[in-house]
Amino acid sequence: MSEQTPDFLKGASNASRFSWLSFDVSAAMPTGWREEIEKVARNDRITKQLVPPHHTSRESADVAAVQVMTVRGVTVWERLPWLIDLYRGYFRELYEEAAGRRLHPTDDQRYAVVMNVQEGGDRYECHVDTNPIEALLYVTDHPRGTGGELVVANNADAASVEEVDEDCSILYPSSGQLVFFDARRWPHYVRALREPGLRVAVGMNYYTDECPESTRPQDLNEYLYGAQNTVA
Repeated sequence: MSEQTPDFLKGASNASRFSWLSFDVSAAMPTGWREEIEKVARNDRITKQLVPPHHTSRESADVAAVQVMTVRGVTVWERLPWLIDLYRGYFRELYEEAAGRRLHPTDDQRYAVVMNVQEGGDRYECHVDTNPIEALLYVTDHPRGTGGELVVANNADAASVEEVDEDCSILYPSSGQLVFFDARRWPHYVRALREPGLRVAVGMNYYTDECPESTRPQDLNEYLYGAQNTVA
């Protein structure tokens, strides 16, 4: 089952508001997939500080740093090889069939497939993407009112969390939902959880013929992963 906003297939670069495409992939996932991913999220997550400014950041000037938790892409590649297979195969094919557009996965283990983890009062940085298609696989459920929602500006000029909130689209995580979007124009962030628990989402980077991997900014890996951003 798939769901799309009306403007999605027009191409997000031409749409007047943020748009997305989503699938319920629960039935295609292996037995125990959620528990396996959550185990990696709990055992292998790291905490780091994102320190703006950076040309992808849309944090206000008074934000000195944003603390986030992630599971490194290399760890995901090693611990969850079946998830890498889905990223390179089935997930990509779902998008291509629906959108009629070719996607290119990357072999760079640092950012092909990563895991974003939230617990407590932390949110995720307000930013824009550089890759043309981002996919999010939601692992945990966070209904309306519980926090953890993805908040995306419909105003491409929004330059802070407060400005994003003024006119936004909101996606509430549902376990087994796979969402594709282009957020190169649309600033977005993830709200903190409002109830005790763990939020886990798997982020996957894709490229297209029109926007190949060679367009990825040279300094983005250093900003996200630090100066020592080698694969090993």
